[in-house]
Amino acid sequence: MKKNRLQKFLLSLCAMGILFTSCEKEEVNESLNVDAVEMEEAPFTNYMVITEGNELSKSMESFLKMNGSEIVNTIPEIGIAIVSTTDKNFIENTLKNKEVVSVIPDYEIAWIPSDVGVEAPGIGNNEFFYNQQYLWGMEAIDAESAWDLGFTGQGASVFVLDSGIDPNHRDLAPNVNRELSVSFIQNENWFLFPSTTFNHGTHVAGTIAAAQTNYGIIGVAPNAELVAVKVLSELSGNGPFSAINAGMVYAGNNGADVINMSLGATLNKNGTLIDANGVPYRIPAKYIMELVNAQQRAADYASRMGSTIIASAGNDGINYDGHSSYIKLPAGLNNVISISATAPEGYDYLAAYTNFDIPASYTTHGRSLVDFAAPGGDSDVAVTDMILSAGNNNSFYWSAGTSMAAPHVAGVAALIIGKNGGQMDPLEVEKKLTNTSDKVDGNGNHVYFGQGRVNAYRAVTE
Repeated sequence: MKKNRLQKFLLSLCAMGILFTSCEKEEVNESLNVDAVEMEEAPFTNYMVITEGNELSKSMESFLKMNGSEIVNTIPEIGIAIVSTTDKNFIENTLKNKEVVSVIPDYEIAWIPSDVGVEAPGIGNNEFFYNQQYLWGMEAIDAESAWDLGFTGQGASVFVLDSGIDPNHRDLAPNVNRELSVSFIQNENWFLFPSTTFNHGTHVAGTIAAAQTNYGIIGVAPNAELVAVKVLSELSGNGPFSAINAGMVYAGNNGADVINMSLGATLNKNGTLIDANGVPYRIPAKYIMELVNAQQRAADYASRMGSTIIASAGNDGINYDGHSSYIKLPAGLNNVISISATAPEGYDYLAAYTNFDIPASYTTHGRSLVDFAAPGGDSDVAVTDMILSAGNNNSFYWSAGTSMAAPHVAGVAALIIGKNGGQMDPLEVEKKLTNTSDKVDGNGNHVYFGQGRVNAYRAVTE
């Protein structure tokens, strides 16, 4: 009864616009048909210089400096430099260098939506929200059965490429590696401003590895290590392509067992770039594949270094099997595992049976894109159909999206790796996920579920 009263209370607050930033799910369901929209050029301040091969030579760095440009950052492992310049002919002049493959604007867009999060009320002790059965996602993937056997992600590290993490949250503090955490966003630390309330990265981190603290929530892999890699502004959810590329390389270089990227953008081969808020921008069509190839370099590098890469499939509700001209980044890249979202409808913990495997109303899908499904929640029936996780300053929020589904899979990957004593070949991790996921509807390769909805217990016992 307590659960039902809370639902009604929160829904009434939603109608009044009290307590939270948005009553919507994590991203609005936007059509990809933008032909009739008058688009602006995508914003940027710097350029990415992409060189031949997978290394950035000293001679190239010297060349860029000699041309009067400022090198803002380099990703030498994948042959990329990020350059600031006022030279209007910078692209033309730089392409004359034989080492240069391409020069493209380092576009800065929203990779996560701006309005997310429904605040939860205050809590008591003994993992209050878990004991009250609000964390239905853990039940859906049978995480508790894995914990009961002693599999908690101990020895595995998960690097969260997102908008930072609150390292002082009581449910996250035991697992956050402060020394390795880093920011690639100018003028922002990897940890959060005190005034931040809902934070996307903190919410994601809580689902992956909130510790067993007898406080509020617990993550899929409660003993896994968390590393914050800020690649998006916590203030806007925006970030340049180069920050995400640099974040993947950094994670690979620092022993990430798992990389979670609950973020995304859609590129159209005709020269359209659509951000996480559904805002379309016009960019030259020739830059589309160059952006893709640059990010593919980063994913390939991290994978070679032993990192299993997980990404959200997106919240645009589109079947990618019918949209071959669209490319989803980073979920559509090779060596990246793409996750769709599932949810119940009107979750009631008192019910004898709940179907947790209904495709979320917003989830991007398609056999050509989705590898696995996981709980991502929905808000079209009840607030508590969403995913509950950590917010800043020891708060908790409900949110929904494939951003919330991906960390469930990242947590299961951490359980697998922890069971096997440390770093594993990413292909072996994906194979284990494939063999142990619940097929739900069919024999795998499903338009919504891919190879199936992940199952934590089966992942560590089969």
